[in-house]
Amino acid sequence: MRGVSRTTVAQSLDALRAVADDLWDPCMGMSRLAPGVNPGVDLSALDLHPVRETALGAILDLRDGRTDRALTAIRSVLAHQRELCDEPWSGTFKLTAEEPPPPPDPVEWVHYDPNWRQFIGCTLACALELHGPSLDSSITSSMESAIGGAVHGEPAGRIPAWYTNPKLMHAWLTAWLGARSGDAGLVTAGEAIGAEVVRRVERYGDVDEYSSPTYDGVDLFALALWQRFAPSPWFAEHGERISRIVGARVATLYHPGLAAICGPYIRAYGISLDRYVSLTGQFLVLAGADETRVLPPVLDAHTDHVHDLWFLPLFDELSSAVVPHLELREVDTERRHEQRFGPVVATSNLDATCAMGAERGRVHEFARDQYVPFSVHFDDGGTTRSLAVLLPESTATADCELVAPREATIALTGRADTTAMTLLAGEPPTIHGHVIELGRLRMELSSPPTDVTVRLASTGSLVELTWAQPRASAMVRLRR
Repeated sequence: MRGVSRTTVAQSLDALRAVADDLWDPCMGMSRLAPGVNPGVDLSALDLHPVRETALGAILDLRDGRTDRALTAIRSVLAHQRELCDEPWSGTFKLTAEEPPPPPDPVEWVHYDPNWRQFIGCTLACALELHGPSLDSSITSSMESAIGGAVHGEPAGRIPAWYTNPKLMHAWLTAWLGARSGDAGLVTAGEAIGAEVVRRVERYGDVDEYSSPTYDGVDLFALALWQRFAPSPWFAEHGERISRIVGARVATLYHPGLAAICGPYIRAYGISLDRYVSLTGQFLVLAGADETRVLPPVLDAHTDHVHDLWFLPLFDELSSAVVPHLELREVDTERRHEQRFGPVVATSNLDATCAMGAERGRVHEFARDQYVPFSVHFDDGGTTRSLAVLLPESTATADCELVAPREATIALTGRADTTAMTLLAGEPPTIHGHVIELGRLRMELSSPPTDVTVRLASTGSLVELTWAQPRASAMVRLRR
């Protein structure tokens, strides 16, 4: 399965070109927000213009020789950077051109996105590295100044060592700026930031943002920068080593026959790769995976998470640093992968027709609406079915454990006198009292839930089960 399929990559790039052209607003000099960013929510009346996709679109245009539109986009992006100041949003970029100034007591992620410093700063740096000769000296100087604002505006200590994706990007961007400007101190500072991640990888054997269909892709992107545009030999050495670890794990957990990466997922926006655009799915395409198994069948402005497709041109440019570590292979014999982070144990088991993963021991608070401590994908008579467990706010912990290759236990603890569990499935499961069935999958609950709510989402059916008691449990079995 090795080797890049240029046909499928080209098809995806053509799809992106069509979407980008359709959404380009020449009056604003920016891209419009794609409907797929918020499936089911009509934001067209707001006519929003995202800054990140505009920056990434410039990479595509520079690659295609559409320099005038690319320069227009870059100028628009630079105009929407927050000024350097003593506020927590110092030096970051707006989410959209229409984003108002943060209020006196801003809420992170609501009134500003601090990580846009890293995402857009790295994109601008890549534009300089890959297409510098196409840029005149004045805009080059402005881009370097904006990158400096992103680096120096980042509050010291904001990004914890376990928060892998912005940490890796910020380490590289800091050192890159130092190498670009001749500031050896910044290079050393970037190495020190990156060393925090390196030490944790050496301690645990993998990055903390373990198994995320989106953020594994960001990690691989950042590690590709460490290697391809290494600010120092230190980055090249450690970037290659960690890329090998992350790439090998992604390749091990990827199940080509089920269109899925085996869980559990520290963060996930969906559980089936062919239902939404994921960043890891794009790297899998570049590594030679069947595009129909790792990306949605239709790529247009309405595709779920289509905004992440804007990364594909950049990933393609950087793929030589990542693809060698993604040795994809069919699942023809049983695979088992275990990852420990102190008391946290994540276990994944794959065979020809099933991929089941579970995690126990984690008290998860950050981005908990994306945390998936249990998931299963399985072939059911030629149809792939999937089911995952998410945690509503009323549930404090979920200890999930594989007790056999196709069996798992789930133990829930509530925050007070109630507990709950949300199931995400490709189609609605059947519920009879304390038994839930989805094809060959059977989940036996410790007791019937006191309340069941079913609703549809872009990535499948959501079933929320609530118990009027502080604990609940379940046994999951997949019949052969």
